[in-house]
Amino acid sequence: MAEVLEQAIQRYGLSLCVDCGKCVAVCPMGEIFDDFCYEVSPRGVIEAVLIEGEEAMLGASQLWFCLPCDLCSSLCPAGVRFRDFVEASRLLAVQRGVKEQAQFCRGCGSYLWPAHTVGYLKGKLGEAAEVSLTLCPRCRRYAFGSVAKAQMPGSHRPGVEIP
Repeated sequence: MAEVLEQAIQRYGLSLCVDCGKCVAVCPMGEIFDDFCYEVSPRGVIEAVLIEGEEAMLGASQLWFCLPCDLCSSLCPAGVRFRDFVEASRLLAVQRGVKEQAQFCRGCGSYLWPAHTVGYLKGKLGEAAEVSLTLCPRCRRYAFGSVAKAQMPGSHRPGVEIP
């Protein structure tokens, strides 16, 4: 596992972080989440990964706060690709069985969103967001296509269930 961590640190430039704080200043999480703190900021996560290692990369809850907006990466003077690191780490964590922080597509079961983000969005958008927050883009297209086909004259077939 240490090799995977070292590769991620090099690939995404985490060791290049100069602690300037630009990523924290532009991060929208501070305005969105009530429980935002330094530990879940891009700079805080990078610091934790460099100091604590794989536990911060795979098991820590702070990895699941990031909204993949890429503002931090686009303004980083050192070229740290934080969003790419977070997304790769989340996928690796899910593959290794860390699933309590993740939301999965109810259609195909693939990883979809961080559960923390889904909870926030459901609270703000209500039931109107249910389909877009619980289905991946592929399953959403399939569900829409099924509904559209059912609305076409002469296309209803008994026994075909529409999700």
